[in-house]
Amino acid sequence: MATLKPLQALAVIPARGGSKGIPRKNIRELHGKPLLWYTVTAALESGCFEDVVVSTDHDEIAHIAEESGALVHHRAADLAGDEVTLDAVIYDAVQGKGRQYEVVATLQPTAPLLRAETLRKAFDHIRDNPHIDTLISVVNDPRLSWIEQEGRIVPNYTARVNRQYLPPLYRETGAFFLSRTRCVTPTSRFGNEVAVFEISPEEAIDIDTMQDWWIVEKYLERRRIAIRVDGSRPIGFGHIYRMLLLANRMLDHQVHFFLDESQEEAVSMIRNAFYPHTATPRGELISQLITHQPDIVILDILDTSAEEVMQLREKGIFVVSFEDLGAGMAHTHLTINALYESTIPYLHVHSGQDYYCLREEFTHTSPITIKEKVDHLVITFGGSDPTNQTLRCVRALADFLPGCATRVTLILGLGYPAEAEEELRRFLESSPLSGWVTIKRHVLSMASEFKAADLVITSCGRTMYEIASLGVPAILIAQNRREMQHTFGHSENGFANLGLGTELSDEVLLRTVRELGEQWELRREMQRRMLSSDFRNGLDRVYRLIMDTYWKTTGRNRKRG
Repeated sequence: MATLKPLQALAVIPARGGSKGIPRKNIRELHGKPLLWYTVTAALESGCFEDVVVSTDHDEIAHIAEESGALVHHRAADLAGDEVTLDAVIYDAVQGKGRQYEVVATLQPTAPLLRAETLRKAFDHIRDNPHIDTLISVVNDPRLSWIEQEGRIVPNYTARVNRQYLPPLYRETGAFFLSRTRCVTPTSRFGNEVAVFEISPEEAIDIDTMQDWWIVEKYLERRRIAIRVDGSRPIGFGHIYRMLLLANRMLDHQVHFFLDESQEEAVSMIRNAFYPHTATPRGELISQLITHQPDIVILDILDTSAEEVMQLREKGIFVVSFEDLGAGMAHTHLTINALYESTIPYLHVHSGQDYYCLREEFTHTSPITIKEKVDHLVITFGGSDPTNQTLRCVRALADFLPGCATRVTLILGLGYPAEAEEELRRFLESSPLSGWVTIKRHVLSMASEFKAADLVITSCGRTMYEIASLGVPAILIAQNRREMQHTFGHSENGFANLGLGTELSDEVLLRTVRELGEQWELRREMQRRMLSSDFRNGLDRVYRLIMDTYWKTTGRNRKRG
């Protein structure tokens, strides 16, 4: 196939000074750059044009155009009025260049989201199809609409169907208008053969009002965010829940999840949340992250390595990690450890309960009322409960609980082994607790369960923050030594922390439950301390910390396509 001859092309950007809707619109600063800069830059970066010219009647616009890399055509005053059509303005600019072009492009400065890549594709289309005289940028926007005919409002459609079944309806965007030069006259830029070129809805936004301006600013601040997260029955799914919360808060951005394909339940959770995701062998995840070319990578995988963090940083990626005590923590741009305190005072590490991301169901649930008597005890250790603290607590309290609480609920984690559950049920059948202990596994609303509790026995993980948000008195038992490093779960924050479960005596556990059950004022004080922490704004605090640190570190520079 023969190589097509390149076309000689001129881009004309009309930008007059008399903007009424938004004062000084064409040179007003948008996300750190004059509005005009975006269109000039897209035209130059596309590589399609021999010349990029701004036609203007305004000296300051002319200056900004030249600083942006464009040539300037000073149009006469009679071509700057509200009633003057673009046809005359474009024709004037073409004549002013004094050279021959095969194609003339009209590019509006009010379409700042138009990408250079889109311009290249449109230019290739008109080059590859010599019969096309005029190519117009459009969006396909089919809608049920009505028109007026002979004084009556009538439907502008033949059948009332869902939008996806309507015939195409191409709406001009004004982003670009490509014409063969022979078609450009003082009154027209149309030839006999007109074609349309679909562009994305965001590229089609034409700034005419302050609302348009605000929408475009949001798009310009949009970033590609990759979230690398782990979740499984052995380690639990708290990391997944947190990243889904954060992703929901990041709807202004393009979020993509990356997961270990062997963690099938975690992959299913992300898929069911309808987020874009990549599941791949663990050893390929870093290379997949780099290939995605994100602006920000968020790692919620517990301890990171220096090697994996530096691989990302060397590609100019902003790296955030959560719950990270690994060697990589020293090299991230930002580390957020709600559960842990760093032993080294890194400036980029933020620790403590202020950064806990509370799930929405708890955010919208009010604290409990402390009753004089403990009627309902909830025991839950989440995850897989590897040391089976659930059974241990039930055994230790079996003789005491019937005279203390009227009901007990055991909530088992998704990873709690089936054989452990069978052992638990066998014990209950033969104990004084038989018949009035409820076992639950697949709980849809933990907030409802805790809201109904008077006392909770649980581990030192994320559950303690959820309990504290509702002010439910709680006894904490650590399942492992890593949990012992979770700094929030102590008496100053309202908890009775009994330490490592494997080292805890039944006598201490029994005594603690008895004392809390008998002392109403003590439980009220526990609640007061719990509710002194502000968890309900934690998610927003984390999001703002990530984005503020990103902008401070990288600056407000837009990526062009």
